[in-house]
Amino acid sequence: MKVHVSGATERGAQPKLLMLAGGVRSGSLNEKLIGYASRVAGEMGISTTRLSLSDYPLPLVEADARSIDQVSQALALKAVFQRHCAVIIASPEHNGSVTAILKNALDWISCPSEGEMANAYTAFRRKAFGLLSASSSPFGGLRGLSQLRHILTTMQALVVPEQLSLPHAHRAFDDVGALSDPLLRRILTDLVSSVIEVARRQSELPAGKADSRE
Repeated sequence: MKVHVSGATERGAQPKLLMLAGGVRSGSLNEKLIGYASRVAGEMGISTTRLSLSDYPLPLVEADARSIDQVSQALALKAVFQRHCAVIIASPEHNGSVTAILKNALDWISCPSEGEMANAYTAFRRKAFGLLSASSSPFGGLRGLSQLRHILTTMQALVVPEQLSLPHAHRAFDDVGALSDPLLRRILTDLVSSVIEVARRQSELPAGKADSRE
């Protein structure tokens, strides 16, 4: 199975939330953080989908890529994004930016499918995004989040202002995988709430009308 789905999407229900880490290392701090964020969302009654980029091995995207229709894994990954109106990413920082695997995945998803215009960004446009990062360093992956915010905004996503960069993350979790600090738990809860609220507002707008919130 490519994804683990929790809950069902029904008319009038909470927007379904896609959750993923921006790396593929098993047991990483960002996998731990997105796992806890998924638990928080579930406790709030939000339907979630966990996705692992390791289930979608992709070739390097070419700079002149025009369509993803010949790359089945890219097409499948794009379809998952298109089925969700809200996304939370826990992104590791590599050399002050996002991981290569995450950037490559986002670039593939941004490629047009058959019948789509170039730069239509159908899997990102008007979609609510929330950003997390965990690192054992004192910076918590903050520089990578800045880069990821810029990338997603360029793709016309609505990235909520709230974010969580977690420094010294190897000491931040308790024995059951929850954040030990009540303030950090509150920040994460507020971020999830903000993402869902933006997604809900977007779903209520007339087709073709964009929200100006970044």
